[in-house]
Amino acid sequence: MITGIEVKRKLVHLATLVIPVGYGFTSDTTVLTFLVPFFLLYLLVDLVRHYHPGLASLFQKHFFGRVLREREKPTLMGSTYFLFASIMTILLFPKPIAIVSLLILILSDTAAALVGRGFGRTPIFNKTLEGSLAFLMTSFLIVWIYPGLDRLAGSIAAVGTTLVEVLPLPLDDNFTIPLVAGIILSFGMG
Repeated sequence: MITGIEVKRKLVHLATLVIPVGYGFTSDTTVLTFLVPFFLLYLLVDLVRHYHPGLASLFQKHFFGRVLREREKPTLMGSTYFLFASIMTILLFPKPIAIVSLLILILSDTAAALVGRGFGRTPIFNKTLEGSLAFLMTSFLIVWIYPGLDRLAGSIAAVGTTLVEVLPLPLDDNFTIPLVAGIILSFGMG
């Protein structure tokens, strides 16, 4: 079932499209000039919330508390991992690969959550088969529409990132998805 909280989470997730879209219209230097300080401040707030009672209260009882997942309460938030992965993706991969890798994370993960929670009936690990198929189809769509990508590497990246999303891996998928996509897509560059 899709809750109002999940819709809020996914709207925030979709708002992060500003990163790959902004990168598409500017340079890595421009994007990183804004992204790195924002990430450092965000990381500081995320860490301090574990030790400062007032900040912890804001995250547990107010707006953030309603949006935080249980698994995020004792650790870093998924958005912190996303920001770090965005920086690493932009630094490590050519521009088209970085943009596509971030689009896969943002759009495919959103599709998986909405379809999985709204229509998912078949459990697979801690997800649903329906949500994972939505992730896969959205990833295929991204890599096949984006100009200049190697379609075979893109298709392999779609499958690989779907596996990373569905498998119960110890690392947050907001971190692993764009990096795995970037690595696989890089093989199509050579």
